[in-house]
Amino acid sequence: MRHAQLKAFHAVALHGGFSRAAERLGLTQPAVSDHVRKLEEAYGVQLFSRTAKGVGLTAMGRNLFAIAERMFEAETEARDLLSRARTLEEGQLTIGADAAVHILPRLVRFRASYPRIAIRLVTGNSAELLERLEAFAIDVAVTAECPASDAFLSLQLRQDRLVAVMERGAATGGRVTLDRLADMPLILREEGSVTRRLLIEEFRARGLKPANMIEIESREAVREAIAQGLGVAIMSEGELSADPRLKGVAISGWPARMEEWLLCLKSRAGLHVIRSFFEMHEDSGLRPALGTKMPP
Repeated sequence: MRHAQLKAFHAVALHGGFSRAAERLGLTQPAVSDHVRKLEEAYGVQLFSRTAKGVGLTAMGRNLFAIAERMFEAETEARDLLSRARTLEEGQLTIGADAAVHILPRLVRFRASYPRIAIRLVTGNSAELLERLEAFAIDVAVTAECPASDAFLSLQLRQDRLVAVMERGAATGGRVTLDRLADMPLILREEGSVTRRLLIEEFRARGLKPANMIEIESREAVREAIAQGLGVAIMSEGELSADPRLKGVAISGWPARMEEWLLCLKSRAGLHVIRSFFEMHEDSGLRPALGTKMPP
């Protein structure tokens, strides 16, 4: 059974004749008649009773018409759904972020432009977010890790220096050295965190061994641990919250900076909702990295 045959049958039944059906479908009457005839012959059934007064549905025709009605209603519903998705009147965007504080202001602008798009925000470290992107579990990622892979498109969002974050009452002056940090209780994120990797690599390069380390998985818990006097953490300056209990201190002799990237899979960059999220950031004056232009 061909779609065109079923459509011709449905139109004849709906409009009460071959001529009106042909007019509605934009076909000739012989073409509509041929579609219906071939459908009847293919299954050995009679769908219409033809008389001098016109055509009427047989019992088989009535049963098929009921099914065809549901099918074409579903087809119209599917077309409407896809049309709304194309114009971003409907849809969903799942965002993974290693720091929600960076992405929330951008979500406000996106939501204002596309209020009918459902937004889901999940958090994780950079390694976890890359895995989720590759598994199609998230649509875009905002992360400190920019993979050297042609499978991804990337846009640099920001760049901040790394600072030592400690409780406000700590007596350190305006700066602290890595040697001094190695002797202090350090609060580190879990494996997969870019800040953790950068700090450990720098310690190893300088022959330093941290005296005391505590591992905590979430940024919020890290901030609370600092405020409670459990130790010092390394964060990008942009992650410093307005918590009056904390302060950021420059690290002498270590000009490390943390980058923040917007990523998606290149194979999914053509999806309207992903493209629009990227374009919103490009319109803000941000410049994409080399080779990361969105496809036309």
